[in-house]
Amino acid sequence: MGFGGSMAGGWTTNLGGQGHGSRAANWGSSHQSDWQDEYGSLYNPALVRRMVRYLAPHKRQAGVAFLAMVAFACFSYIQPFLITIAVRDFITEGDLSGLKWLMIAFIGVALGAWAAEYVRQWAMAHVGHRVLLRMRRQMFDHLMSLSQRFYDDAEVGRVMSRVTSDVQVLQELLTSGVLTVIADVIGLGIVVAAVVILDWQLALVTFAVLPVLIVVMIVWSKFARRAFLEVRVTIAGVNSTLNEDLNGVRVVQGLSREEENARRFDRINARNLRATRRAGMLTASVIPLVEVLIAVATALVIIVAGMRIVGGGLDPALGFAAVLGFSLYIQRFFDPVRDLVLQYTMFQRAIAGAERIFEVLDTKPEIVDKPDAVELQDIAGEVVFDNVTLAYVEGLPVLHDIDLHVRAGETVAFVGATGAGKTSMTSLISRSYDVTQGAVRVDGHDVRDVQRRSLTRQMGVVLQDPFLFSGTVAENIRYGNLDATDADVRRAAQIVGADEWIRRLRDGYDTVLTERAQNLSVGQRQLLAFARAIVADPRILILDEATANVDSQTEAMIQAAIARVMRGRTAFVIAHRLSTIRSVDRILVMSDGRIVESGSHEELLAAGGRYAELYRLTYAEQQDETEFDEAASLGVLSRLWERARIEKAGGAPAAAPTTGD
Repeated sequence: MGFGGSMAGGWTTNLGGQGHGSRAANWGSSHQSDWQDEYGSLYNPALVRRMVRYLAPHKRQAGVAFLAMVAFACFSYIQPFLITIAVRDFITEGDLSGLKWLMIAFIGVALGAWAAEYVRQWAMAHVGHRVLLRMRRQMFDHLMSLSQRFYDDAEVGRVMSRVTSDVQVLQELLTSGVLTVIADVIGLGIVVAAVVILDWQLALVTFAVLPVLIVVMIVWSKFARRAFLEVRVTIAGVNSTLNEDLNGVRVVQGLSREEENARRFDRINARNLRATRRAGMLTASVIPLVEVLIAVATALVIIVAGMRIVGGGLDPALGFAAVLGFSLYIQRFFDPVRDLVLQYTMFQRAIAGAERIFEVLDTKPEIVDKPDAVELQDIAGEVVFDNVTLAYVEGLPVLHDIDLHVRAGETVAFVGATGAGKTSMTSLISRSYDVTQGAVRVDGHDVRDVQRRSLTRQMGVVLQDPFLFSGTVAENIRYGNLDATDADVRRAAQIVGADEWIRRLRDGYDTVLTERAQNLSVGQRQLLAFARAIVADPRILILDEATANVDSQTEAMIQAAIARVMRGRTAFVIAHRLSTIRSVDRILVMSDGRIVESGSHEELLAAGGRYAELYRLTYAEQQDETEFDEAASLGVLSRLWERARIEKAGGAPAAAPTTGD
């Protein structure tokens, strides 16, 4: 069912395993069940009070809308009363002159209803759009402040639904939904008062059907609540499966899964169809029942009024007028009931949406600046790990007692098996997570004692799978430094060897990228990510498998860019391609969250330890086939790193080697 099952309950699907994914259950466990997560409680006073606070800044417009709604209800529900008066006091008495004034009253009531509805629509449009704007802005700002651990545990699709659909439904409740209920309540009050004034005995007859209606609605709501929720859960499965298969269409077609995926989608779609039918049948059953109760109430009024007229207890003319008025008011009495039935699911969605929205807003960021946090000015780039232990899940550390001193301007490479802790080391430098024990210091400052933004703005990160945003090529390169000029953007592209092919694009640097830059190759996206890092001018550069997805020629170009941009900067390189780190200042071999070896490439090979074994396993079997290409590539890269080392030491830069060397 793809993501469909996970959408039904909790933020995440806990797939188990190690690393960040195993922490998914921590945040999602706050949801007690699938039904509670999607549906929530029917009424929560504290939640309602919190929702109403969003109307406080717009209380004047909300008050105008409320008064307009009251006026509209009065104008609408008073019309049957005027008809009854016309029959009772004028038509039966033959006083046609009085009907003229009544006609004027009818026109005035109609115009008043139109004006009141116009004012209500205008006021609620003003309030509704501003409430929607405020809530989405608040959600976005809060999501941007949450720590990386939150996003490790949360599904992006469910986070998106909070900001879009849940906020939209809540906005509808706070504006039109609330006023609709108020109008219905006011209307019911007017109807009750009017029928009691007309004839209290017939009023009691009319209200005799209410106990039956109440019992029916209580029973119906129990079934409807589950049926409507099942529709929402199953349509979530349809949407999730569709989204998953569309995003993975290349894999689907590449593995000839079209027919199997179509059958799976049909099964999920069929479940949604059955759920929709059940919900439709429930809705179809209650509306006719309301109509039956209207007919029963009307019949009872006619029978009782007829009996009273025949028995002499009611004047025939007055009785006729009363029956007419009651017939009209019985229709009006059940209109709000019918409307509330149709609005039932909207109220449930709004309450559930509010619970999920406030659940996100109540999530506290784990990484926050201290009140006395200092702002880092320009840093040199010295990084120290002081007896650092890190555990994503309590009792299960992924880093153990790490002691490491990286000098400013030094280039350090991390190697080791997947899960050894390489990425965790670099994540601590930017304070994406806080250490469980020990401290990470940059230029002598504990990263927990500084303003995180002042630290991260002096850092650059290039990942294995670079993320490019919708926008132009130039905007993506300038993303980390909005003050960069067009010349800075072009210079960065030239450094990484991307300027030539960028200028060949349809609109050059103004070419608009598609979602995730799918109109570029993997290597081109990687080069843009490096250009973005160069424009940001970081003091600390982190390369996380940054050349893993490019070919040898592109890798050589990227390495040339790295050699230039790293001059005077501290660099941390995570790599599985050992060819890319032969000439770094220091190589750290990690295993099970510990640094087990440290030294240069030559020193580690001479030591004959894990690095030497990894190197032998990596290249021994490939030597016969790729010895020439590997030697050429290593030669180019070695000269690049050597050139970078000379430049760091202040020596004259050598001529830049070409990829053909």
